[in-house]
Amino acid sequence: MIRYLLKRLFWMVPLLIGISLISFFIMHLAPGDITTTEAGFNPKASEESRQKLRELYNLDKPLIVQYGLWLKRMGTLDFGTSFASHQRPVFWEKKDDQGNVNPGMIQEALPVTLLINVLSLLLIVVIALPLGVISAVHQNRPPDRAITVFVFVGFAVPGFWLALILMYWLGVVNPWLPISGLHGLGHENMGVLGRLWDLGKHLAIPVFISALSGLAGISLFVRNGMLDVLHQDYITTARAKGLPENTVIYRHALRNALLPLITLLGLSIPGLIGGSVIAESLFAIPGMGKLFYDAVLMRDFPVIMGILTIGAALTLLGNLLADLAYAWADPRVRRGVVQ
Repeated sequence: MIRYLLKRLFWMVPLLIGISLISFFIMHLAPGDITTTEAGFNPKASEESRQKLRELYNLDKPLIVQYGLWLKRMGTLDFGTSFASHQRPVFWEKKDDQGNVNPGMIQEALPVTLLINVLSLLLIVVIALPLGVISAVHQNRPPDRAITVFVFVGFAVPGFWLALILMYWLGVVNPWLPISGLHGLGHENMGVLGRLWDLGKHLAIPVFISALSGLAGISLFVRNGMLDVLHQDYITTARAKGLPENTVIYRHALRNALLPLITLLGLSIPGLIGGSVIAESLFAIPGMGKLFYDAVLMRDFPVIMGILTIGAALTLLGNLLADLAYAWADPRVRRGVVQ
């Protein structure tokens, strides 16, 4: 297992470099750059001033040279400095010439997005698994039909539209939940429980919006997997032995039905990170999604590349954890991994 883990970690390096190379060149296919954005705020900006900005940011060099400079910095986990006026480091905090510590942009935004994604995954697992099992056990009966309707509604409803509706009804018409930011007024003066309650209220709608499509997809996936397993011979044998129905369903059938789901959850990580762009932008949450959205509008290439690279690394890590969990759950796969 250790040898397999080291081999996978080794191959993640060239994969990450390849992903960053493709992302870098695709990003530069978009028209304009940071000089276009800055010139938009100053109509009197001359072409000479734009050229000086391009030289300052190394945008006048060939793309392959720009990528080489960026890759050299990335080797030391230095994603450069933002093109924005605040000139903050992209990834991790740095000290300026005066000795002041400037916090990294991704350093501040990544924990927020990870928190939302982890809560979304927990919500998906806690709700989707029972729904899928109930739907499969009560196939073609009222519970199955009701859950099927929920699944189709979850797939059909646009996330941004539902977010706006919930913001209006739960934040404006009935002001039960806050609809902006992560903290309320006076957050610093609250106790630990008060801060957690305040954070939970701010994250309730964004987490639900982020998890909605996953809830629908995973519950349908569990239902279909359970239906396949429940018709296997070993399930019939278990029932013939007189085992309790709950033991047959949850110990024998569900464990085998969840094997493909482990891989599916690992592959769902990119979707959750991408979906955070909508939720964080709508609710003004200072996470990776909103940071990425703002960076794209500003043509802030260092921030864009930093977020794409971190997202790719998290995706590869999620796939690795999914494979390890698959090997843990299935002895046949585990023996193949060890070999």
